[in-house]
Amino acid sequence: MGQQQGLFVMYGLAAVAVVFAMAAAFGAFDDSGSPSSGRASTANTAPGIAGAAESPPAPKGANKSTQILLGSVQHYADLLAAGQKIVGHTHYANATAYGSAFGDPNSPASQFSKFRTSPNPESDTTYLDAEGQAAAAYGGDHGGRLDQWLKDMAKLKSDLGDWVATAGQYQQGAAPQAALDAAAGTVTQDLATARTTAVSLSH
Repeated sequence: MGQQQGLFVMYGLAAVAVVFAMAAAFGAFDDSGSPSSGRASTANTAPGIAGAAESPPAPKGANKSTQILLGSVQHYADLLAAGQKIVGHTHYANATAYGSAFGDPNSPASQFSKFRTSPNPESDTTYLDAEGQAAAAYGGDHGGRLDQWLKDMAKLKSDLGDWVATAGQYQQGAAPQAALDAAAGTVTQDLATARTTAVSLSH
């Protein structure tokens, strides 16, 4: 009888061991949770990437408008270049020497005087016509960029006139080379600014 009871106890213990082994195999005692659930949680909390806002496309006439404005800027650049070619580095000693040279129609003094009469860069306002043509071709809201270009060109026209006046003084010996160079540098910067504004219309 005692032997039978001992066998029953042994069988019972073996059965309990089997149950615990199966439970462990299926992760019943794993408090950390399944790997897949951890990955799902991470995916759900990952920050989203917002799409970059796209600017509206430029009107169909934007490129044409830009070309019109750039052509106007180049016109003023050509005026500066033509004046510089005439003046060169001819620096008369004084007003008397300038007056003597002025009598020669081929002298820089005479040529520059003609340049101031025609094409008359000091009074050139053709950029106003260019702005009107560009506005008509643009066909949309330019966001004030044409207005800004007009301001850029008004400054350019004024500074070009200052260069012309300085060049005349330079020829007569009343202005140094440094003053002439500084005036030209200002006009060159104005040209670059106006070009940048013109290009912005097509972007």
